[in-house]
Amino acid sequence: MTLVVLSIVTLCTAMAAQRDATHMPHPTLDTLTLGYRHIDAVQQMSIHRDTAGARTIWLDILRQDSTYAPALYYMSRIEHDRDTRVRYAYQAFLGDTTNKWYTENYATALVGTQQYTRSIPIFRRLMRLDDKSLQAYHALAIIYASQGMPYSAIAILDTAELRVGYNEYFAEMRQRLLLDTRQYSRAIETGVRRTTEHPYDVEARTTLARAYAAAGNDSLAVATFEAAFRLDTTDIATISAIVDYYYHKHDTRRMLDYDAHLFRSRELSIEDKLQRLELYTSDRGVYTNNYMRIGGIIQGLAIDYPNNRGVIEAYASHMIAGGDYDYALAYLRRHLEDDNTTEYHYMDVLQLELYMGHTDVLVEDLARALELFPGSFDLLSFAGYVDTTNGDYDSAIAHYKHGLDIATTDAEHSTMLGNIGDLYHEMDDDRRAFSYYRKALKYNPDNALVLNNYAYFLSLKDKSLEKALEMAERAVSLEPNNESFVDTYAWVLHRLGRNEDAKRIMRQALSLSGQRDASLLAHYADILWALGEEFMADTYWQKAVDRGYDSEAMKQHIEDIKGAE
Repeated sequence: MTLVVLSIVTLCTAMAAQRDATHMPHPTLDTLTLGYRHIDAVQQMSIHRDTAGARTIWLDILRQDSTYAPALYYMSRIEHDRDTRVRYAYQAFLGDTTNKWYTENYATALVGTQQYTRSIPIFRRLMRLDDKSLQAYHALAIIYASQGMPYSAIAILDTAELRVGYNEYFAEMRQRLLLDTRQYSRAIETGVRRTTEHPYDVEARTTLARAYAAAGNDSLAVATFEAAFRLDTTDIATISAIVDYYYHKHDTRRMLDYDAHLFRSRELSIEDKLQRLELYTSDRGVYTNNYMRIGGIIQGLAIDYPNNRGVIEAYASHMIAGGDYDYALAYLRRHLEDDNTTEYHYMDVLQLELYMGHTDVLVEDLARALELFPGSFDLLSFAGYVDTTNGDYDSAIAHYKHGLDIATTDAEHSTMLGNIGDLYHEMDDDRRAFSYYRKALKYNPDNALVLNNYAYFLSLKDKSLEKALEMAERAVSLEPNNESFVDTYAWVLHRLGRNEDAKRIMRQALSLSGQRDASLLAHYADILWALGEEFMADTYWQKAVDRGYDSEAMKQHIEDIKGAE
């Protein structure tokens, strides 16, 4: 019985649509035939789930009558190609512009192809055809909001409430738009109504609290936030809103008290938690003033995620920030046994061991790291540096040459060649040192460290000073805030006899260093002496000694300079 009724209703609808579209007062035999075939297609799709069979019938109908609106309507619903879907929907709409289903279908199809501007008048037509169409109000409000027309979106939602009555979803959308447009009184009014209608809706209370906060009513904002939190102490959106409120109020104590709930939540991913933690630890003021609170959060993460590398590094960094180097080192070394240990985790341990002067364990861990990661460029560079500080130049050169063998980029080749050049200079073999510097600059002409060292060592030999000046200028242009590079530039100018320029540049170097570097102070004194400013030269030589320059070496240096005149 149901099937018969469905067929009759479908037939009548199809006949009415066809009659209206063609302005015919009575159905013809062809129209009836198309109507029956359309019913057959609908049954194929809705009862037998044979969409392909139904599609074949509708296409055949459209070959006989390309304006047959019911077939066009259904074709627009089953087509996969969005542009084709829009074309069918448009043709169906033209066939009967008073049919609200065709109108709604066409408007929705336009939205599906992001033709928002074209869809607006169609949705407005739908509102006239059916002033209680929630979809029309909803779609228009979203389109207006997304197109930067929030006031038009609010007007649509106001109209919807007048015609359809109160709708919780529309009220939520309107409240957010009112907040965005700073209509705080209306936003609060809407929020109060929402919380009255739904007293256990956490989101409604949170949004109302935000409205109070935006309006400057902090007492009601805090009370409403706390009421929302009591309703659900695990709601991430509410806690985030409270944290954001206290952040803007610069109340870091309460902010962290609430944020601790987020760090304990299983709904928030560890990646999000680490990102939030980075915000606190990267802000020196917040971190320093809340060291214990943030430490409690980090300890909680270490308990919940004991093998997460981000958590391990955060916990170790926190210990180091508190001066507990031994605990941090022991903690990091213990995690070297983890399955996911990489060369970079070894580097963290090795650098800390070097800083703390744990030579024996450093040698042991470095050997283990090189065994596990023999092709690590960074580890070989570090091994060469350690050998250099220990005075084992032959071993350092061997590590650097191994690094050359595995280097994959011009920058890596240049770095290793420059390191070897530095070593040969330390070994008083400047011929080889300069050779390696030239090779390094062929790979990377902008290697600032090589440019600086090459220029400085040439100046010490009084060789190729114009070339040295060119390289020193290039190094400073690459790293203008590096006081050592600026010092080299000034020193080369001094060796060229351009002492006024050298004095000006050297003052920049002293400013960058805060006059803490003894060698820079000594260089400045030499330049002042060359300019005839003897009293100031003596003053800066003494400053250099006060800053750590060897007094006997300085005494001999001054005697050499004064005796050379």
